[in-house]
Amino acid sequence: MKKRRLNIIALMIALAIVAPFSSAQDSGASLAAHVHGLSELAIAMEGENLEIQLTSPAMNLVGFEHKARSVEDISAIENADSMLRQHEALFVFSNGRCDLVQASIDLTGLIESDDHEYDHQKTEHKHANEHTKEHEEHKEHEEHEEHEEHEEHEEHANKDNHSDVVANYEYHCENIAQLSALTVDVFQSFPGIQKMNVVWVKSMHQGAATLTPKHHIIEFR
Repeated sequence: MKKRRLNIIALMIALAIVAPFSSAQDSGASLAAHVHGLSELAIAMEGENLEIQLTSPAMNLVGFEHKARSVEDISAIENADSMLRQHEALFVFSNGRCDLVQASIDLTGLIESDDHEYDHQKTEHKHANEHTKEHEEHKEHEEHEEHEEHEEHEEHANKDNHSDVVANYEYHCENIAQLSALTVDVFQSFPGIQKMNVVWVKSMHQGAATLTPKHHIIEFR
């Protein structure tokens, strides 16, 4: 059976209807706003298919928004990519079995457009991990000094540099009509996320919610 990809754009159109009733409006935060600590989750269900799209400022996930410049930057990006692919640790379905079909993580906003340069940085990262402890400590010291020298300049340059990370998850679900809730454990994996605006569409129903680390369950009703 050929799977048809759900259209998140259609979901965002539905959001125009739902948004006035969303608690996110009360917080004064727009789903389109780039706010550190705030992320967005869109969920679309149709037939036996379910798609989740997580959008977050890169700051919430890796601690910076500039292009990767150092071994530490590359490590943070790879770590975030790895954790975002562990979907079972991020989303737990209630009263419905959903199997992941595919996941795609877009971190290109943090990667140099020159793929060769990025590959070179990754090679340097792997090589650095093979060095002796003494050499690693020496290199970290040099990078720390370099960071201090350019910290003021980078801070100024990054004020207008906004990068978002987008993660898409596509599932095939059995008895999707019985799917009653979704527990979002993203907060545990990424403490930088403090609030999440959610919109969802399921059959003839749609809704919106605001999640926090203490209240992170979406009820589809």
